Amino acid sequence: MKVHNVLVILLIMLAAISVCPQTQDTGKNELSVWGGFSPDSNTSIIGRTPDARFGIVALRYARRFNNSDSINLKYTADIIPAAFLNYPDVEIVRNPPSLALVRPTKYAFGAAPLGLQINFRPRKKIQPFIAATGGFLYFSQRTPNFGGTRFNFTADLGGGLEIRLKEKRSVIVGYKYHHISNAERGIVNPGFDNNLIYIGYTFFSK
Repeated sequence: MKVHNVLVILLIMLAAISVCPQTQDTGKNELSVWGGFSPDSNTSIIGRTPDARFGIVALRYARRFNNSDSINLKYTADIIPAAFLNYPDVEIVRNPPSLALVRPTKYAFGAAPLGLQINFRPRKKIQPFIAATGGFLYFSQRTPNFGGTRFNFTADLGGGLEIRLKEKRSVIVGYKYHHISNAERGIVNPGFDNNLIYIGYTFFSK
C-alpha cells in the first residue's frame, strides 16, 4: 500500500471518530515523549532498501475522543525534532574513477499530524493498543542520494502496551512498521521500511 493511500485511510478514520458517541470523560488531553530505534530494514512488503538503520525522538499530543469500558479512541499528533537514517549506498570516486560502497547518515526533522490510537481494556492498568500515523520527514540532504528528495512522506502501523501509572502518568512500549517514501517525486524512490521498537512516557494528562 502506497503512502498516500495510508494517509487517506487515516483521514477517513479520524473523520469517523468525530461522530462516535462520547462520554463525559471526552476531551482528555495528554503530552508525551517517545523514542525508538530500528537496527535493520525490511524489503518484503514495500521498501526496497536493505540493511537501513533508523532512529527517532518525538513529542506527542493526544486527545481522547471516545471512552468506554471496551475501547478508548485517541487522536495523536507528533512533532519530530530529530531522526536519523543510516543505509548502504554507492559513491562515485574521481581519482581513479571507480565506485565505492559507503554508509551515509542523513538527519531529519518533521511531524506526523495524522494519528489514531485505539486502546483496549481502558479501565485496566495494562492496556493493549493498535496505532497508525501519517506525516513527513525533511532531511538535511537529498535521500538516498542526488536522485532522491529532502522531503519524504512517512506512514506507520503497529501496536503495543500502555501501562498506567499513578498521578495520570503512563508508559508505552510498542512496535511500528515504519515506511519512508518520496512518493515517486525523485529520480529514484528506494523506500525504507523499518521495524521500529519504541518506548514513551506520558508526563501530562488533564
